Amino acid sequence: MGFIAAVHLVHDELPLAPTIARCSDVTLRYEYGTTTGERRLQFVSAFGDERAALEDAMAADPTVSDPTRVATFENRAVYRVAVDSDLEIVPDRCVEYGLFVFTVTSDDGGWIARIHLPDRDALSAFRAHCRDRGISFRVTQLYDSSATDDRTYSLTERQHEILMMAYYAGYFEVPRRVTQDDLADRLGISDSAVSQRLRRAVSELIAATLENDRTPDEYG
Repeated sequence: MGFIAAVHLVHDELPLAPTIARCSDVTLRYEYGTTTGERRLQFVSAFGDERAALEDAMAADPTVSDPTRVATFENRAVYRVAVDSDLEIVPDRCVEYGLFVFTVTSDDGGWIARIHLPDRDALSAFRAHCRDRGISFRVTQLYDSSATDDRTYSLTERQHEILMMAYYAGYFEVPRRVTQDDLADRLGISDSAVSQRLRRAVSELIAATLENDRTPDEYG
C-alpha cells in the first residue's frame, strides 16, 4: 500500500539550481550524498554533450564548490561537488515520513523527485517541510502503488513531450518520416538537446521494462 509521486522542486538555492538554469540542454541525475567532517558531498550524473559549458556553470554556481569530474562514460559524466547551500533536494529527515526515493533528475529549472510514500500524510509532511523553506513544491504525478510498481521509471516533462512528438511524427517508423533536426526545429532547441532527451527517455523506459521482467530469483 502507498503512493508513488513525482514532485517538482524549485528554489534558487537548491544544490545546483543555478547550473540547471544555465544548462537547460543537460540533464542532471542526483546519485547520492555523503558527509565528510563538515563537508556535504553530492554525486551527480550529467547527460548531454555540453560538458565544457556545464563545468563552467558548476564553477560559477554559489550553491556548490570544488566540482570534480570523477568518471566519464559514453553517454554521461559523473561529478562530485561540495554543497554550500543549507537547502537539500530531499532532506534526510524525510525518512521519518517513510519516504523512499527512486530517482531525482533536473528539469524545468529545478529537480524532479520520484518518490514512494506510505500515505498522503507523508506527502503532506514533505510538502510542508519544503514550503516552510520557500521551496516551490508541485506534484506532477500521483498514483496508487498498491497493485504494482511497474511505473517506477522516471520521465521528465520534457522527455515525455519529446517522446510523444517523436512517436506521432513518425520518428520511430521505418523509414523515419522526420529527423532529429525536424524535431529540434519544432521544439526550438538544439539537435544535441533532442538527441540527449530521446536517449535518456528511451533508456528509462528500457531499464524499467527489463527490471520488471526479472524473476524473484534474479534478485538474489
